[in-house]
Amino acid sequence: MLVGIRILIIIAIMGGLIAYMGDKLGTKVGKRRMSLFGLRPKHTSIIVTIVTGLLVAAATVGVLTITSDSVRTALFGMDKLKAEMADLSSAVEAKNKELQEQQAKLNKSRAELASRTSELETVKSEVQATQAEVEEARAARDSMGEELVSIQQAYSEVNNQLADLEVTKMNMESHIASLQVTQKQLESGITQLREGTILFRVNELLAQAVVRPGLSAADSQATITNILNDTNGLILRRLGLDESKSVVFVSRTNIQEATDALANAQVPMVVQVIAAGNVIVGEPAVAEIHVYPQNLIYKQGDIIDSTVIAAGVNAQFSLINFLREVNSKAKSEGIIPDSLSGDVGNLPADELFTAIKRIDSMSGNVKVDAVVSADTYSSGPVPIHLRITQVD
Repeated sequence: MLVGIRILIIIAIMGGLIAYMGDKLGTKVGKRRMSLFGLRPKHTSIIVTIVTGLLVAAATVGVLTITSDSVRTALFGMDKLKAEMADLSSAVEAKNKELQEQQAKLNKSRAELASRTSELETVKSEVQATQAEVEEARAARDSMGEELVSIQQAYSEVNNQLADLEVTKMNMESHIASLQVTQKQLESGITQLREGTILFRVNELLAQAVVRPGLSAADSQATITNILNDTNGLILRRLGLDESKSVVFVSRTNIQEATDALANAQVPMVVQVIAAGNVIVGEPAVAEIHVYPQNLIYKQGDIIDSTVIAAGVNAQFSLINFLREVNSKAKSEGIIPDSLSGDVGNLPADELFTAIKRIDSMSGNVKVDAVVSADTYSSGPVPIHLRITQVD
């Protein structure tokens, strides 16, 4: 910028000076009417003006050449400058080519970096998935370890149960052998009894007991065993035999079911031993065990049922039918009936006779209530009395 301003200033100064000098020189030539080379003054003045202009240009160029490196370079170093510019252009092209190559390498490196980054993310995902699988495998291993412990415990329990079953088997075999001996003794030792005499009929109650709740499995089994032993003693006493013998046979399944029912009971339970068939003298007594909840069914003073019958001589038939209805209703409400007769209680004969006589002596309609005489549980029987009132 400063070089250009300086050149302009020099050109302006030199142009002004030379123009001034040319003007003075032309004026003097014109006034003196000088002639060069035999030319007319007018033509001489033109030649002087031209020469002056040339001198102006030459002087300007000369001064600029002396005062400015740029002008000298422009006038005398253009070829060198062009060569340098060509060299610079080649260098620039080379640099541009190198830059393009570096840019391509950079792009390739960026692509490789992106690919490596993608591969790294994939590897990270695979590592995370592998870690999750490892955690699952560890959890499965821990679970299998717990299951193995449970299986080992179950195996130990099964072994213990097998040992118990072996003991039970030996006991049962001993029991069966004892029953067989007892059977032979019964067949040969009870000659005073008539062959084929029925000691107990099918479904007849052999023994009954009420058992409290909250027993363990072992206590429940011991309770069932004691009840069966009592039943066995009862039969042997009826036969007049030694009570150390075993004549009562109950299936192991039935015993286990009864034991489980007692072990799981939350209320008192009624245990009944029922003859599964006719018990014949000289033969083992096959029995069944029945277990029922011992619930309070009736309180003293409760009315099981009521009816209105016509008084008179035919009242006894209506009264007997009413008592049958009372029996059915008591069974439906939870009273365990007698296994042989199906009755849940009985009314003393004298009280029944007195009631019939009283109704016979009355007239019109009579209301009869079957009233519970005492608190009664499931095991029964139900004690009742009849309350007879005249109906208006």
